[in-house]
Amino acid sequence: MLGFVVILLISLSNVIHASRSSDGLPSILGYHLLTVLTGSMEPKLSEGDLIIIHPYSTEMPKINDVVTYRNHNGTFVTHRIVDLVDNNGTSLFQTKGDANNSFDQDLVSLDQIAGTVAFKIPKLGLLLSSLKGPLGLILLTLIVSFSISARIIRKILAVRKKEQLTQK
Repeated sequence: MLGFVVILLISLSNVIHASRSSDGLPSILGYHLLTVLTGSMEPKLSEGDLIIIHPYSTEMPKINDVVTYRNHNGTFVTHRIVDLVDNNGTSLFQTKGDANNSFDQDLVSLDQIAGTVAFKIPKLGLLLSSLKGPLGLILLTLIVSFSISARIIRKILAVRKKEQLTQK
């Protein structure tokens, strides 16, 4: 079972790194995957959570949606929409982190928004981030090798035991 989980994590990590959407976000089946880096959305989202972002298609973001957007520095931010602002006929969104005392400085346009948070997997982002480096790769290789070896040894021992029982 452990081997299956490890292989699944390796596969997931490879798919995430190999597949990037047009906006540069890691993507699986059209959903974006990101790791929460700060506590600005506590308690809803914690540092290290893996969040799955559902891109907007036809619906318009609304107040209370937790969205991921690219700010003017090019960094992805995940905060809650707290207000809609009309700017000469264009809708802009005021955002704020749940744990923050003040609104985000800049208003967000629709084309900056990558999508809304569909769900989270607590702390999985930390695990996937740790697997990116060479030590993580070595650790994963050792775990997979050990798991496969243990399974092979168990099967050999089971076959030997069965042979001994049939010889008696």
